Amino acid sequence: MLYTVFWLALTFGLHIMLVNLGIFLALYVPYLKWKADKEGDEGLEKVAYKLMRFYAATYGVAGVFATAFTVFLLSYYPNFLGLAGNIAMIPFGIAITMIVLHFFSIATFYYGWYRWSRPVHYTLGFLLALSAILIPLGFRSVFAFLNIPVGLHFANGKPYLNVSEALGNPTLWPLYFKSLVAAITAGSLAIAGGLAYSYHKSEDQAYKAAINKVLRQLAPVSLTGLILMFFLGLWYAYTLESIPYKFNNVFASLGWKVGDGVVHYNVAWVFVLKMILYVFQFAVIIAVYKYMRSGSMPFAKAKLLLYGGLAALATIMLGEWLNAFSQYPYFIACLGSPQSCQSILAEIPKDQLPYIAKILNLENYNQLAVVSSVRMLTDGFMLFLLASVVYFFYAYFFKPEKA
Repeated sequence: MLYTVFWLALTFGLHIMLVNLGIFLALYVPYLKWKADKEGDEGLEKVAYKLMRFYAATYGVAGVFATAFTVFLLSYYPNFLGLAGNIAMIPFGIAITMIVLHFFSIATFYYGWYRWSRPVHYTLGFLLALSAILIPLGFRSVFAFLNIPVGLHFANGKPYLNVSEALGNPTLWPLYFKSLVAAITAGSLAIAGGLAYSYHKSEDQAYKAAINKVLRQLAPVSLTGLILMFFLGLWYAYTLESIPYKFNNVFASLGWKVGDGVVHYNVAWVFVLKMILYVFQFAVIIAVYKYMRSGSMPFAKAKLLLYGGLAALATIMLGEWLNAFSQYPYFIACLGSPQSCQSILAEIPKDQLPYIAKILNLENYNQLAVVSSVRMLTDGFMLFLLASVVYFFYAYFFKPEKA
């Protein structure tokens, strides 16, 4: 694997893992706050506030990894970023607009917890949830375009995107709904595991009673999400049959082939590892389900649920790597199977085709960005960043507070 791709994969994987956790929190915390107000449950409000505080902190960490990923992409593949930014300006614009709205919602919802009136606070909570749902829609539109560039046209030799056609991309909606359900499923498991673990570390009885309520709520959410993920994963896989290069890289060595069945870059092992973690999550939720619903969970089961939550987040990361590396070394997957996007390729002016083909290949990177001195600086910076993030989470979760 290329050095350039390693840092792109790592920073994006860590970013997307935290983002998916955040999507769930953005949907669940406003509901939990409303529920606490409705029932006058101070313990439930304390749980909601702690989760919101955690989300505000992790959102910043996710943003750091997003910035690192963008810098790496700009450094290693500046021509691709320029082309993609020009063509996919509208879906990128939607995502960026929602990110700005989301940041505003996080800041005001958290800051106004004990300050705003309930209608104002609930409105901000609605914006928090709405923006969390729409951010991935913008980015998944881009990822669907990187599968098959539906809606790509050229006028006077210049590319542009027909948005209405792009929304009909066969891979867009299964990818989007699969991503959304995955975020809710993984987030609910991770938060349930964290709260179940903290239950046994707390002596606050009202807080512990509220955790039991939350676990009862999240049990069916996690189980239902895991079941839905199976069918949504199949839906997305079937849409990828129209891109033999990408499909066969994942499934051909496992016996599910399309077209000539040739494997060009085998990532089946990533899929198998992802499925192992998926089955583990299923086993965990079945093992602890009755304890979550009963409100009485032994410490051993709480730790098991925590491990299940961590496995769910790791599954998110593996899923993103699988989706990206199954089309390696192409930025646009159907370039590996030209027949799958022949009509689109036919629109590209003949004189531009060699240039576009070159910049859409991950193996054609900016040589100046990988000279030995730059690589040493990059490695040092990233090791410092990763160490800082590890210490941040250690200090947040485990370091004793000073009296």
